[in-house]
Parts: sequence; C-alpha cells; structure tokens
Amino acid sequence: MTTVQPRSQTPVWPLFVFICLAVVFSLLRASSALSGDLVGNDDMMRMQQVRDLIAGQAWYDVSQERLLTPEGGAMHWSRVPDLFLAGVVFLLQPLTGRAMAEGIAVTSWPLVQMCWILGALAVCLRRLGAPLSGQLAGLFFFTMSAAFINFTPGRIDHHGLGVALTLTGFACLISPGRTTRSAAVAGVCVATLLTIAIENLPAVALVTAGFGTAWIVRAGAEANRLRVFGASLIIAVLIAYVFDAPGAGGNRAVCDAFGQSHFVAMLVAGTGLFAIATVLPDPHDWRMRLAAMGIAGGATALSFLAVNPDCLGNPYAGMPETVQSGWLSMVSEARSLPVMIRDYPRLALYFFGFSLAGLVAAGICLLKAGKGERFARAALLVFCLTASLVAAWQVRGITLAHTFAAMPAGWLFGYLFSAWYKERGPKLALALFAVALFLTPSIWNLPRTMAPANEDEGAISEAACNSAEGYGQIATAPRMIVFTPIDLGAPLIYYTKHYATAAPYHRNPASIELTLSVFTGPTETARGKIAATGATHLLYCPGPGELERYAEKAPEGFAADLEAGRIPNWLTEQVSEEETGGPVVYTIAFDRN
Repeated sequence: MTTVQPRSQTPVWPLFVFICLAVVFSLLRASSALSGDLVGNDDMMRMQQVRDLIAGQAWYDVSQERLLTPEGGAMHWSRVPDLFLAGVVFLLQPLTGRAMAEGIAVTSWPLVQMCWILGALAVCLRRLGAPLSGQLAGLFFFTMSAAFINFTPGRIDHHGLGVALTLTGFACLISPGRTTRSAAVAGVCVATLLTIAIENLPAVALVTAGFGTAWIVRAGAEANRLRVFGASLIIAVLIAYVFDAPGAGGNRAVCDAFGQSHFVAMLVAGTGLFAIATVLPDPHDWRMRLAAMGIAGGATALSFLAVNPDCLGNPYAGMPETVQSGWLSMVSEARSLPVMIRDYPRLALYFFGFSLAGLVAAGICLLKAGKGERFARAALLVFCLTASLVAAWQVRGITLAHTFAAMPAGWLFGYLFSAWYKERGPKLALALFAVALFLTPSIWNLPRTMAPANEDEGAISEAACNSAEGYGQIATAPRMIVFTPIDLGAPLIYYTKHYATAAPYHRNPASIELTLSVFTGPTETARGKIAATGATHLLYCPGPGELERYAEKAPEGFAADLEAGRIPNWLTEQVSEEETGGPVVYTIAFDRN
C-alpha cells in the first residue's frame, strides 16, 4: 500500500510552481493596468495620493486638494499602502517616464501581495496538517474565490494588504515552534493592520485574543511568546501612531481611522499581556489564567470607552439620513447579507455559499484534530466564523471570509484525497468528487455566470466612464472645476488635472448630500445649487450607473432629464460622447434663463 508523505516531508516545489502559474495568468490580464486604467474609485484615488506624495505633498497630509467639497478634500487613509507604489514610481520614473512607471507599480504591487498571500496560505495549511494535495487545493480554491479579484493587476487599494497581514498574523499564531520571532512578527502585523484601515479591527482583535487564549490553554509554554507579543505590539503601535498619517495630535480624535481610542486601547492591551507573562509566567490553575486575561481584556475595553465612547457605535451614524439612504445603501461593499439576498440572490449564493462550505470544512477539520492540533484548528474555525459574520454585516468582509474558507476547504479535500489514495475504490472516489464540487467556489458562482447578461446581478459595466481613453479628450481642456456625480469624482481627478466637487468618501457628507439633491431634484433648481459649489462645468456619463438610479428614484428630476436627453438650455456641450466614447462635459451658463 502506498503511503502519503507527512506534511513535514511534502515538497515545496509544487507550491512554488502553482504560485508562478498564478502570476503568469494574472500578467496575461495586465495590459489595461500597465496602460494606467484602474477600475475602482479607491484604486484611482490611491494612485493620485501617491502622485501627490511624490510631487511634494506632506507625508502627514493625505487630503485631496482637487476634491472641492464643503469639508475640503477630507480623506482618512494611511500612508503605509503608498510606500511600495511610491518607491517603484520614484525609482523608475527617470528611466521610463511617469506613465510607464505607474503602470509597472499598479501591476506589480497586487502580484507581490498575491504571492505573499499564496505563500502564507501554504504555510498555514502545512501547519494545519494538510497534505500536499490539500495545500494545492487550498491555493486553487483561493484563486477561484471572490477574494482573488483584489490581487489582479490594477487593484492597489488597502484591502489586499490587510488580508496579507491577517494571514501572516494567523500563521504566527499557529506556529508549531512557538518562537518569539513569530510573536514579534504578529505584533507588527496587528499594529500595521490597525493603522491601514479600521475595518481590520476584527482581525486585530482575533490575533490579539488568540495569543491570550494560547497562554490560557498552554500556560508557561506560551509565556515568553506572550511577553514578546505584548512588547512588540506596544512598540509597533507607537511607531504607527507617530509616523503614519495624520501623525500624533488632535487629528487622531476620530473613530473611522486609527484614532486615540484605538491607540490607548492597544497600548493597554500590549502592556497587560506583557505584564501577565512577566508576573504570572506559569500559573498552574487555568482559572487564574482566565481571570488574569479577563482583567486585561476588561482594562482594554474600558480604556477604549474612556477615551472616546462614541467609537463604540456605527461610524456612519452621524451621516444625514438622505446620505445613508441615497448613497451609502448603494455602496456595494457596504451591503448586508439580507440586502444581498433580496437584491442580488445569485451573487449572495456565490459569496456566502463558499463561506458556508468553508465553515463546514473548518468544523470537520477541528473534529478530526489530534491532541497537538486542536488549538490551531479551533483558531481556524473562529477566524472563519468571525470573517463570515463580518461579511454578513457588510459584504466588504467577503474577501477575508473567502480567504480563510480556502484553508479548511483545502484541508478537507486533502484529507479525503489521502483516504482515497490509500484505499482507492469507487465509493471514496465518488465522495471525493462530491465534496470537491461542494468546496469549489466556482460551483457556487455557477448560477450567476449562467444567468442571461441582463439578469446577472452586478453585471453593470461602466468601463467607458472609468477609462483613460474616455477621459483623454477631457484631460486636454484647460483646468476647470467640474460638478460631478459621486462615482465620477475619482476618475476625473485621476485621469485629468481638473477639480471635482464630489467623490464617494464618507468624510464628505455635505458634498454627497448636495449632489444627491441636485440630481434627484428639479432641473429648475439644479443650476443654482451647482453655482454654490463654484463649478463651471458638468460631467455626465450616459447609460447604466449612478444617474440611472437617480432617474429611477426621481423620474421628474435633473438626472432623469439628462438620461432622457432633455438637456436644459443653460448647458452647452463642450466635450461630446462621440469624442470620448462615454463621458460628456457641459459648460454651465449661469446668465441664461
């Protein structure tokens, strides 16, 4: 009988080959990114932020000066995701020119993150006891999941980096050697996750709680690691608070980014873990360990509330109701599971079907755990469950949910493949085939991919409104202030030198509310409202998208008139659809009746 190699002896080269093939496959679709086309608003604004940094904008200033809103160009982003991009552009620009340097940067950064994540997934699967077949299956499932789109050329927003750091922190948590190096790396990952985006809070909490739980379970065997984790967390959080934007000071009194409440709470958490591991390195009573960790957790929570209790609530609660219902509810990544099931059932099946498959596989993985494997596999189940719950609250969490689902799915496939490889037989082969179908993300996506194009949720394409070609003619015009739909502000700023009056960022609710009022209100009042912004031109892109939604909501409104071709006499076409293939620019005449 043939014996499957234990994971410690499984070769690495097949994993390396798989990663290389994934890179080659991605590069085949890199032409648009290399030419500067970025699909997402956040990707465009991120690259513009990098441009501004290279052009001399202050490190701590991440505002967008060409976003002319009542709040100013308020942004809340970290500088950390800019570092790689800015470095590549800065080094290559003298040799290749800015356009090519930017194309290489926006192509290479997602691929670097993809290799990082695939490598981290492989390490985690080996530590979870998956054979080589399971490790390869886990990588394959990840590339077929909804998470993979965040690592294709041109996707440069912070989401991919957050996933990479979370996986690295998880790999450190389940390190079989329990080295102090793993604890130090995990502490740095937690602090970096927090400074990159506040949406990483669940991952921050899970990794931090994981090290505390490991000490509760293993006592003295984890004491030194807990001490190092606490110390590295303190140091890394201090560095992030002082050196990342917006720097230490009053600008940190926020809840939607790494603020004072988060800073104090993480300092208390790190200090508590360090103190526990130093004063009580090996208490034999598990109840004492649990009580000590409970005190540390309680002190962390109290410090968070004491600094800024408002941060405990919904960060969007202060936004006007008109903005929440007219814009936030339409933001795809902010939708909840009930909304997805109601409005996009096929997409919901893909997103949450594979997440459910991962949860089932994680449960089986834990049930099959040996004595030395229980902690790692229990941690996997907790991470999978938490990521799925976050995704059910806001679908933006589906990237992390699918990434973690790929691990138990790969493990279960490897477990069954090993059983079939040992025993063979049609029953085991049939079971393996059935489970493989259940675990493959593409199967859950099949109803969506087979649906007619006009019925496929999420099939709306606005490529013409978001391409360099579409804005080429507009970019040649003298600099102007343009009244833009919310979703066209970032493309206008990225592809041209012009100023925009709105963009899809929640720190600018007044501009979003005004834009909604203009496009859903009467055409007769639109000109006066636009005049108040200082805009001299109007940007419009016909067809499906943002204005179509406004027209459906307000059939008698300004957007409906534009969609129907009823152009008021105070708008004169300056750049036509025939010239751009999409976007249209009108000159606004404020002295006409």
